[in-house]
Amino acid sequence: MMIAKVVATVVATVKDAGFDTKKLIVVHAHVLKDGQLIPGQTVVVANDDLGAGEGDFVLVTQGSSARLAPGMKNCATDAVVIALIDRIDANGQPVFYKK
Repeated sequence: MMIAKVVATVVATVKDAGFDTKKLIVVHAHVLKDGQLIPGQTVVVANDDLGAGEGDFVLVTQGSSARLAPGMKNCATDAVVIALIDRIDANGQPVFYKK
């Protein structure tokens, strides 16, 4: 799993039938370094059934585990948002807190 920030929404009018009801977003992975969240190098497109918006931090699962998420069994997906993050603590200190 990875912590990522939503940076964009993907709009595709022509797509595989398995994606007909799916929202696609672009997420940028973040890493924890010296007690702060900083952008990493990974950017992926993920399915989002939870309603994440641009600027939100989310938890993303990838690979075969992504298809275990509800509603993803018949979808050719490699990344799925599984949680909207409210807060991240590290070493007893808040690193991120949703406003």
